[in-house]
Amino acid sequence: MKKHIYTVFAFAVFAASALANQATELDVRVPFAFKAGTSVLPAGTYRVTEATSGFILIRGDKGGVFVPKTAVVVDIDSGKPSFRFNRAGDDYVLQAVHLPR
Repeated sequence: MKKHIYTVFAFAVFAASALANQATELDVRVPFAFKAGTSVLPAGTYRVTEATSGFILIRGDKGGVFVPKTAVVVDIDSGKPSFRFNRAGDDYVLQAVHLPR
């Protein structure tokens, strides 16, 4: 009986810590190919997650990349969630990510 109680308690602690550590996420549809950090990503729908250790994770249907926060401006609590790009000719470069908190 004691083992069962400890298991339930451990699960409750794990669930509470998982909820406390939920990452900030943003779903966005990008209608053009773009460069994020050193990677070029195709047009598509992406989920952006604020990762620890100075990176953001950009995941799409065809894979994902970790982008250093030094390569893009990551703004949290900026109001409206959004992506901001720089355009140079036909190329788009991810400049900033505005994430909700």
